[in-house]
Amino acid sequence: MKKLRHLAILLTALAASVLTTGCVIHLNMPLARPSRGERLVLETLVKPDRFFTPDKVLLIGLDGVLTDAPDEPGSLSRPSVLVGLKDVLKRAEKDDSIRAVLLRINTPGGGVTASDLIYEELRRFKEKTGKRIVAVMMDLAASGGYYAAMASDRIVAHPTSVTGSIGVVAVFPGLKGLTSKIGVDMRIVKTGEFKDLGSMWRDFSPADREIIQKTIDTMYTRFVDVVATGRPNLSRVRILELADGRIYTAQQALDAGLIDQIGYIEDAFEAAKEMAGLSDAALVSYTPPYVYQGHYYAAAEAGGEALGGSGSAPSQINLFNIDVARIFSQPGGGPFYYLWLP
Repeated sequence: MKKLRHLAILLTALAASVLTTGCVIHLNMPLARPSRGERLVLETLVKPDRFFTPDKVLLIGLDGVLTDAPDEPGSLSRPSVLVGLKDVLKRAEKDDSIRAVLLRINTPGGGVTASDLIYEELRRFKEKTGKRIVAVMMDLAASGGYYAAMASDRIVAHPTSVTGSIGVVAVFPGLKGLTSKIGVDMRIVKTGEFKDLGSMWRDFSPADREIIQKTIDTMYTRFVDVVATGRPNLSRVRILELADGRIYTAQQALDAGLIDQIGYIEDAFEAAKEMAGLSDAALVSYTPPYVYQGHYYAAAEAGGEALGGSGSAPSQINLFNIDVARIFSQPGGGPFYYLWLP
């Protein structure tokens, strides 16, 4: 009886605390028993609500180079950014308490197809569920990162964000000069003039360059089409003026109409609640077990791993988060990228 009385006192005190402070205890629990081939994912409270409410905003991170190749081939714990995003969105579709998505972007872009698929998954999620998406740009949301942001209803950029770089880049290493110096010759037998198009063992011919340029131009047109859909405030003529590959500061992007607001991640969270018609909501994330995601910025560190990105320190170019080794070693990635590659 004594133990029961102590338990009753504890429960009464806990209830009083909830009623007086508006705090809600939120345990990190598995969303559901994973199906075969799925990862165990926890719903983690990133920012609590002020009042008791079941409404939630889901924080999703797009971090590092955007790719459809796994960080570790055959790994379920660290799949590609695309696979991780698809998994998170599928779970969010089933949770009616998720009222909006806060998409935190910190990427220089990535593969043309991976960027397009990420955009399409976000667009379809929004179309299917009616849930709003607010994008918030951190250090870098360039090229494929900006492409993905076009699926959102509102774009908020951190005051020091860099964005833009609307365009396509193709990378074709050339080793002809090196191999001639060391006395190595690559002999190629082919069925047609262009079968080894883009080969690193020979120079481009004028016809080679024309074919590659036409391919890039088609991908560029697709990028412009996506921006025209995502930024209806801009005419196509104006988009083409802005889409010369250059990067923009947050203020320049706002002045040009490429984003909607300059602010911090808290401002983006408030915008997501407002667009969902909520006076208050908890901010949550879906993460694998043992990944710390206790606040916005810890989430930025863990976000890549939550969606499949590498947990190791990336190679750096100009101090930005660009893993050069991953860019040039992706199977099936091809040489074409929506990527800012200085």
